[in-house]
Amino acid sequence: MPVLGIVAEYNPLHSGHEWHIKKSRELTGADHAVCVLSSQFVQRGEPAIVSKWARTRMALECGIDLVIELPCPFSCASAEYFASAAVRLLDSLGVVDYISFGSESGTLESLSRAADFLAEETPEFREALRKRLDSGMSFPAARQAALRDFLDDRTCEAVSSPNNILGIEYLKALRKTGSGLKPVTIPRIGQGYSEKSLGYRYSSATAIRNHIMSRFKADEIYAGDTGNSVNKPTAGSLLEGLEENMPESSLKILDEEFRQGRGPVFFRDFEDVLLYRLRTASDEELSALPYMEEGLANRLRQASTDCKSLEEVLNYCTTNRYPTSRISRILCSLLLGTTGSFLEELKNAGYVRYIRVLGFNEKGRKLLSAARKKASLPIITRPAGYRRIRDSLAKRLFEFDARATDVYVLGYKRPELKKGHSEFRTMPVILN
Repeated sequence: MPVLGIVAEYNPLHSGHEWHIKKSRELTGADHAVCVLSSQFVQRGEPAIVSKWARTRMALECGIDLVIELPCPFSCASAEYFASAAVRLLDSLGVVDYISFGSESGTLESLSRAADFLAEETPEFREALRKRLDSGMSFPAARQAALRDFLDDRTCEAVSSPNNILGIEYLKALRKTGSGLKPVTIPRIGQGYSEKSLGYRYSSATAIRNHIMSRFKADEIYAGDTGNSVNKPTAGSLLEGLEENMPESSLKILDEEFRQGRGPVFFRDFEDVLLYRLRTASDEELSALPYMEEGLANRLRQASTDCKSLEEVLNYCTTNRYPTSRISRILCSLLLGTTGSFLEELKNAGYVRYIRVLGFNEKGRKLLSAARKKASLPIITRPAGYRRIRDSLAKRLFEFDARATDVYVLGYKRPELKKGHSEFRTMPVILN
């Protein structure tokens, strides 16, 4: 009974994701599929367009049997934290055989060479990297430039693409933990990861979100009969043009969420809160954030007074050394209260401390039953169950995620949905 593991954001789940699930199951011969799904905030340092529970439903409708959560401190973290925590989760279930990820290269050869080298960084490489960073280069650019001193061109080129970079981090995590998971990779099809304009088919999640954002009008969300939403996947004009880019089930779920006022959630929905936090945070609070460097706090502070919008803050702070994704993660950390010391504490303790179940179907229920006998971490199905865990760090991590959801729902469009503690009122999604 081979079991496939996939790490995903599904923000939202589109046709490329559906293709990846199908091809991964074919390649591995897997009877069951587990997805480690990002929490309410994702790796770009932004809120997901719809909640983790809506995205869990999307996954279960498209070939996933069991969905577990990648806790928020890792789901909106850098690639190393993101991948290491996800691999630890899949490994800790005790029933997963394969991990499959999409990549631009489509083969493991060059990715494995890069992972082998980066998993055991030599003093010479660290010195070459330091020199590039000191010259003002961003970390990704500095790392790629430093690698050219030690590796062949093809391997270096692999480290320049977003999905390849994440794939390399999965491979590094497998090596460092001694995991028995077998890696496979599926070539990415369609648009590139960062493509912003909608294509005819296999558009990127970025392009789909931008399409929805460009058409979003709050008054359209409340129009129409919500009772018909599952049969007519259009919330006003928001979803028109996406029919060739998303599975029908994902469109219906988006439509239902939008009509009920549970989205779309954008980073700009937290603009005033973020400007307030930037303008009132102490120097100590800013310095404690992850991914900070000397001088960056001053830049953020200046941006908070000179800028009147989140977009202006991001533009002001983005430089060759500090890419937009890094600034977004810093702002997201400020919004949620993530500190560098908390991330480091979690890393030193093995990253994740429990397995949180977000949803399952009948096959997933059986897989979960098998996992309960083999898992190396506590499994939480009902939210209140976290209180029975004796591990204080695990409790702190779960409570952090609960607070992150309390923040996330502030992006909902209907005021009555913005109440707190929804984390404890929401049961796992069960697909019969």
